Amino acid sequence: MIRHDVADAPPKACVVEIGKVAELYVLPSPRRSAEPLKRRRPHPDRKYGAFISIRRKSLFWRVADFERSNCTLCGAPDASIVYRNCRDRRHWLPGLFDVVRCDGCGLVRTDPRPSAASIAEYYPPSYVSFTAELSRTSVWYAVLRSVVRLPYVLRYGSADPWFRPSNRRNRLLDIGSGTGVYLEAMANLGWSVRGVEPDAVAAARAAERLRVDPHRIFVGRVEEAEFPPGAFDLVTMGHALEHLHDPRRALEKLHSWLRPGGVLRLWLPDFESLESRVFRQLWFGLDVPRHLYHFGRNTIRAMLEIAGFRVERVVPQYQANTLSGSVRHTVDALIGREVEFRESMPLYYAFLPLATMLLGVGIGGALDVTARRSA
Repeated sequence: MIRHDVADAPPKACVVEIGKVAELYVLPSPRRSAEPLKRRRPHPDRKYGAFISIRRKSLFWRVADFERSNCTLCGAPDASIVYRNCRDRRHWLPGLFDVVRCDGCGLVRTDPRPSAASIAEYYPPSYVSFTAELSRTSVWYAVLRSVVRLPYVLRYGSADPWFRPSNRRNRLLDIGSGTGVYLEAMANLGWSVRGVEPDAVAAARAAERLRVDPHRIFVGRVEEAEFPPGAFDLVTMGHALEHLHDPRRALEKLHSWLRPGGVLRLWLPDFESLESRVFRQLWFGLDVPRHLYHFGRNTIRAMLEIAGFRVERVVPQYQANTLSGSVRHTVDALIGREVEFRESMPLYYAFLPLATMLLGVGIGGALDVTARRSA
């Protein structure tokens, strides 16, 4: 990677040959030399730069614009550096990204970030939500899983993200529904499901999986979707909020779409977790540049309350793969390996006892949040 750090020099271009991919980078300086080391303001025109990727065999051109942003929670422009020059460690797509903490409210964000118009370029066909399938397990595996989860279940209740509707209030909207795996599980439990998915191919697969009219899955960003007020009893976002350019505005829309007393369930990485602090830039839950915001318990609670929700529950999510994924990132960094991430099941099971023990005492890498619209 070649970077140009001369503040007043015009952007230059360079071609970097990597295997079978030739990539042309156009990257102006990420900060001006006169700025303080740990404080920055967004560039007036919000443009950070662009890359153009040319795949030689398919002659596929890809353009991504980068921008700087103010904090979505409090609107403050100033932020302090947490991590510099973070890279995409799951798909190794181009770009270096800083992670900064808002000086006004403490919310952490990725800055610079891909613009809303170009963020799709960081979601390749191999992205996890586009390849997920509903797992089929044996009886013995189900029994073993129940035993392993027991410490968590005794403290927090069910570890499963799916559950049956009650009182015939079964209208569900899932944000970031991918190929419909979660929607299928909830539909089988009696929910009337709808989804929002920005990727057209994934949305079509979801509709096919559910055997429903394609219009049941809105294709586009949640900020672009429109539903009648009070249209849903439950809205779910499984690791989706952190991907949004304006999560506060999105939550305000979700609040209006829920009936009075309706429930919002969120699952998202916990940036303030022990895992995050130990692994730092190599933490699996960081996932720049797809994760545009990085929440902790306090910041997600503050954002939900500003959007009009009453927060009822914030607990660790039962999710063991952030620990094994972080170990995998660490090993890759130590040996200099840059290959697309594939979950290693032997590594997952090797660290499962430790992850389960930590979850049992309240230490995990993700949050399970329940909030409600006031009646």
